[in-house]
Amino acid sequence: MQVNVYLRDYITKQGEKRYYLVIRQKGRQDRHVTLGAIGKRKAEERRGLILKELLNGTYEDYRSVRLYFSEFCEKFLREFAQGSRALATVRQYEYCLAQAKDRFKGLRLDQIQREDIEVFLSELQIQNRTKNIFLNALRMVFRKAREWRYLKTSPADGIRPFKEAKVGSRSLTLKELGLLLDAAKPRTRSLIKVMVYTGMRPGEVTQFKFEDIDWETRQIRVVSDKVRQTKNRKTRVIPMSDDLWEELKFLWDYYPVLHYEGSSKQSFLPRTEAQRVYVFCDPGGRPHRCIRLSLKRLFKKVGIEGVTPHGLRKTFCTLLARNRVHPKVAQELLGHSRMQLTMDIYTEVSDDQKTAAVASLPTCRELAMQKFQVVGGNKT
Repeated sequence: MQVNVYLRDYITKQGEKRYYLVIRQKGRQDRHVTLGAIGKRKAEERRGLILKELLNGTYEDYRSVRLYFSEFCEKFLREFAQGSRALATVRQYEYCLAQAKDRFKGLRLDQIQREDIEVFLSELQIQNRTKNIFLNALRMVFRKAREWRYLKTSPADGIRPFKEAKVGSRSLTLKELGLLLDAAKPRTRSLIKVMVYTGMRPGEVTQFKFEDIDWETRQIRVVSDKVRQTKNRKTRVIPMSDDLWEELKFLWDYYPVLHYEGSSKQSFLPRTEAQRVYVFCDPGGRPHRCIRLSLKRLFKKVGIEGVTPHGLRKTFCTLLARNRVHPKVAQELLGHSRMQLTMDIYTEVSDDQKTAAVASLPTCRELAMQKFQVVGGNKT
């Protein structure tokens, strides 16, 4: 087999020097491989690697269509994400990829290198936790490009996640929970009760419908379907406590006024038929989208730090642990796919639990009595 690979260069419209390869093989038309924004040394290394693969017969041809990064992102969202990921995840992809498309504007998929991604992430003026979200979105995009044979390798492979200062939100103490309920307006107070007594995620609460409630069996179904998808794509059932059942029964009849100013006569109004679809909705019956903002404002007002709206879900699991609920039961109620997630991230141990654990140890007097009983031949 007669084959060779030639290195060529060209000047872009921006005046930058770029390199590409020409694969010349006997009996076949010349093929071109664009190398993107890399130096001559790396271009020579790529040339040698491709030539070696051609001689060994391991070189694979990929799609002749070279999509721009922005074009493939639209294809990724339309043909993969929107049909297999939850709505909140799709929105997260859209947000991350919008900034990435602006950064890689005019570049094709095979022109983006690992260095380009690392520089893009380092320039983002956001916390490391958010940078990891951007990195995961880019990894998924390039992984699909590789699976769909638009790329041979992913430029995101090997990029280490950024070191995060902490793991999400902490849970609320019983005192903090009481302060929140006292300071909250009617709608936010009902929202907190539902989240703490069910462990729903913020996105699940916004899609919570009255039809998901079984009043007779006192159960709530957190539904996962084509429209409302949970994080693990599974529907789960949560029993209702007496307090939660009474709260939801009250909300079925009365609608909490959004702009409540402290007058008890105006805190709730009878619900209309349009308002009996979603539990938490606007006056027109549409689901609320800004519950995180109202909860964050309440946390700041009360002076609670280190807690996000997701911390209410974490509080639910921690309260279960305080009441010695089996971890497997907590896993089912929270809808986690792995037990380790329930144990390591969501279950916190408070100081009073540590104190109670130490206080449960036997005293020296009790140990002495046990020794006396053994010596005396008495068995308890």
